[in-house]
Amino acid sequence: VARGAPAGPAGELGAPFNPSKPEAPVMQRCILDDAENDTTRLLFIIKQQLHPLLAVLAARAQALAGLWLLLLLDKQGWLKEQIRPAVPTLDAAQIVDLVRLRLESLTFAAGVVEIELNAEGAAATAEQLHMFVDQPVLSGVEGPARDLDAANRALARLRAEFGDQAVVHAKLANGHLPEARFAWEPLSCIKLPKNDLNVSNGPAALVRRIAAKPIQLSGGPYHTHEDGWLLLGPKYGTVDKLTGPYILSGGWWNREIHREYYFAETRRGDLLWLYYDRVRRRWFLQGSVE
Repeated sequence: VARGAPAGPAGELGAPFNPSKPEAPVMQRCILDDAENDTTRLLFIIKQQLHPLLAVLAARAQALAGLWLLLLLDKQGWLKEQIRPAVPTLDAAQIVDLVRLRLESLTFAAGVVEIELNAEGAAATAEQLHMFVDQPVLSGVEGPARDLDAANRALARLRAEFGDQAVVHAKLANGHLPEARFAWEPLSCIKLPKNDLNVSNGPAALVRRIAAKPIQLSGGPYHTHEDGWLLLGPKYGTVDKLTGPYILSGGWWNREIHREYYFAETRRGDLLWLYYDRVRRRWFLQGSVE
């Protein structure tokens, strides 16, 4: 499939045609160890394959408009049945009931050795997608582990007892210093996170934890980090490696700022983020890296 815009007036180029890769068919397949002709056991197997099928449709913002049920009979060939709900749906219980009725009406000339499910999708409504996300455990297949309604009820209890400022979340802000790059705002309700980064095939991402306010350290290295500097006491061990400095300066419009940032690796294996304030002549801990 190729999409593009028509050419404009003479002398102007239209948008180029960009190929669009067709979506892979939504299907599930299961090969049975032994030939099976008991409808109850076949229904149980189909139920196990149905939920991941619906999950793929929901990820595409689609509902199930039709289900093709293909059963491979031992030495007999394929038996193909179509099941179509009244309206496109993501309700697994409704689809399972339709499958049960169809299986009970069939007579198998031989046992089933393979099952294949093929889905026909149609646009799903926002309500259908929301109900699917909140769907409870189905036939031993775990659904979403997070109950947003229960979490929001718990937060409402905290706000009622401790005030609105007791439940907050961090929001990005425009600031020159690291501690000014975010602000705390009241949280009205919890929503599912949106993760657009696919790091499953890449290296593990490092997370830099920033303290709400820099922590002043009692001292610094006498000459170099190799003199046994106990940055945070004996628990963390001495600083084995100090990487930097990375200089951050400015603030002439308000007050002068000159910070020399370092990453400190401790004997215990911690990676700390600290800086030396040249103006105040003090060391501060800004955060850590995990």
